[in-house]
Amino acid sequence: MLVSVFFTVNTKTYFFRKNQHIVTLLMRLLCAMSSATVSFLVINDENCIQNLFATDLTLEMIFTENKSVEWINEEEKITIFKNNILRYEAPSKQPKYYNPNIHTLHHWNNMVFNSKLIKKHLDSKSTNIKIFLKDISYPALLLFLKLIDNSDSFIFQINIQDFLDILLIITILDIEKTKERDYFLKDLLRNVMSEMLRQDFTLYFDNNLCRYHYSYIKKSLFMDIWIFFINFITFDDKSAQIFIVLSGNRNLCFKRTYMFSDSYNSIKKIKKNQLYLRFDDISIRKIYKIRNQKHYMNTWIFLLKIVDLDLLYLVFSTEEIYKKATVLFSSVTFNAEKLYIVTAKNSIKLFLNKQIPVISNKLKVLKLESSLTSEDFKKLFGFCGDITKLTLKLESLDFQGLKIIKKFCLMNLNKTCNIFCKIYELLNTDFKIIKNIPNNLKIYASKLQTRSVDIELSTVSTFFPSIFSYKYIYLKNLSLYNFFLLLECFKFKSVSFDFTKNSSPYKLEDSVYRYLRYIQTMKYMFLANIYIRDTLLEYVLDSNTIVSLEVLNSVCSYNLKFLSTNPMTNEKLKTIAINTISSGIDSSFLIYLNKFKAIEIFILLNTEISFTTSLEENNHYNFIVEEESKIHLKYLEVKTKPDSMESSNYLNFLSKIYNFSSLLSIVYCVFSISEIEYQYFLKMKQLESMRLKIRNRTECIDFGNVFNYESFNTIILLSIDVCLIRIKDIEIFKKFKNLGYFSIYCDNFDNGSIFYIKKKDFKRTVLVIERPNRASRSKEINNYLDSEFTFKFT
Repeated sequence: MLVSVFFTVNTKTYFFRKNQHIVTLLMRLLCAMSSATVSFLVINDENCIQNLFATDLTLEMIFTENKSVEWINEEEKITIFKNNILRYEAPSKQPKYYNPNIHTLHHWNNMVFNSKLIKKHLDSKSTNIKIFLKDISYPALLLFLKLIDNSDSFIFQINIQDFLDILLIITILDIEKTKERDYFLKDLLRNVMSEMLRQDFTLYFDNNLCRYHYSYIKKSLFMDIWIFFINFITFDDKSAQIFIVLSGNRNLCFKRTYMFSDSYNSIKKIKKNQLYLRFDDISIRKIYKIRNQKHYMNTWIFLLKIVDLDLLYLVFSTEEIYKKATVLFSSVTFNAEKLYIVTAKNSIKLFLNKQIPVISNKLKVLKLESSLTSEDFKKLFGFCGDITKLTLKLESLDFQGLKIIKKFCLMNLNKTCNIFCKIYELLNTDFKIIKNIPNNLKIYASKLQTRSVDIELSTVSTFFPSIFSYKYIYLKNLSLYNFFLLLECFKFKSVSFDFTKNSSPYKLEDSVYRYLRYIQTMKYMFLANIYIRDTLLEYVLDSNTIVSLEVLNSVCSYNLKFLSTNPMTNEKLKTIAINTISSGIDSSFLIYLNKFKAIEIFILLNTEISFTTSLEENNHYNFIVEEESKIHLKYLEVKTKPDSMESSNYLNFLSKIYNFSSLLSIVYCVFSISEIEYQYFLKMKQLESMRLKIRNRTECIDFGNVFNYESFNTIILLSIDVCLIRIKDIEIFKKFKNLGYFSIYCDNFDNGSIFYIKKKDFKRTVLVIERPNRASRSKEINNYLDSEFTFKFT
């Protein structure tokens, strides 16, 4: 990938009335620019010298002093001979010779000046800078230089090849993202769309057009292009593009279809330089209007063709949206590494009746939640040639479908297939066939039934491959040890011990936990209405399989004496959820919690806390946690009892062992916030999601001490439930730069503060005022919100 251009900078004189230090730095930079020559060398098939070999080169050319060697990267090498003949070398390729096109710039444009590559050469005091661009047309380079000098030069002259070449030039120069670059890309895209309208554009162009651009053009550029395109077709609806075009700060989880949720799993950090597109009911409605506009539809198909997506996520909940999506994607190849599809209807129609390949060979992961029949499985597997991982989430599965899935996995042992079904229908099941399920197929069923009547799991325990979870519900005539027999037969990942029907908390015998130590498949453990004793706590601490523990409606009955003889720490458990502990918990429990060093999610619901034990004075357990040794939480949820009127101090309580600086999401629903707790909110500098509810309807929240400078850049979801919203609160909310969803629930807006909520301050935000709702708001307020935002604003 090479292109050659030479830039010559003429010396100019500047006058400054600024700080002397800044002037000195600028003068040094100008001096470097004035003495440097930047050369772009364009090599492509047109200037390739055919049938030229090293033996054809004269001795004068080979041994000339002008010969130099330049490295494009660690593998690609360029040798420059006399008269600028170039030899290009790369591993496993025959060397090629070129007579490059060379261009020299005679002045510095701002776009060029913002090139990180050129700045790097200038910083190294290079005076003869060479930049190679391979397989880019020379006219495209000249066009790029012309356009950055004069934006008025855009006259509907940008064809597809020039468009891709220009994006590649910007990539190689590594031009920083600025408003100027954004304006340039918008104009570039606008002209490409116009070109598609003017000409009889053929979308089924061959792969040669884009072969280099697929892998080299930065995804950040394509991300900007997609954002601008969405803005064009939605009339600059910022809230639309923030829900459609996603990057490194979102992780779209197949288990949860909502963009924003309370779950840490849906917002954890992912790799940078990744591009996700997500289309749901709302976005499909907004995009569907382009179906009869040729230039928009051609651009839509073109962008989906040329951009290598890391993930394409399709979520359709109604038949209407599914039909519209089928129209939009009818001429589209799913060109992504991962494809997630969630539909209430049969999703196979998205793959059928298409004249182009349905799935590109780049697709490696397909996850599908839909209603599928046995015939649908056959059609689906016909599209899965290059896929390495397939996940199907089904309402039900019968034996006929299971046979087809098994056959596919036996014929494709290099593929892994996970099937999750709510119901497996046992009717006509041949258990001998089920018994020989291949290792690359995992089937998880929540329920087994024959016809529509549930049956006991024990009757098929030796045949069915695996059940994801099982719930033991305490009944007087149901033995707990019969349940243990099932544990030996099934590969349970989730196990629940539910003693809710018992009149009082159940005391599990110590032998139960001794037996559970032999179960190596259990990852998720749920217990309800039990006594929390030392044997349970020690079992969880010693476990090397459990990643999630949830305890509900139980009573504490522990003394933690085992900690004095058990020095273990646990690096496996990720989630602890404590819900409705009637006895409450005291600060001594923190000694136990501190043993779990890998905890990321901590949930405390309807449970009071007390400092009955002084941790600092508890020398028996030697409990002192230094700040640098505290556990970094990612998700924190605290909700007090609805009837509790105690002033909360939960953040101070948990801060003894937990560090909040890495917290990504917090749900905090308490009666009131104490003064000391504000300091902990200010330490949350990576927060992306906050749900805050204060039940004391006489307390006004000091939002100035809730949000720090960093949170105005990081928070994407914000939900506020308080008694009063004031004008100064609105001014604080306006500071958020990346807010995607903002929900307000309040008793009243003080002094007409609602009229200070302006669309221009929340362009990228889905704003919802849940209370006062539309029916309880005055006509004047509703008219204002309708005119400022949208008709019938909620």
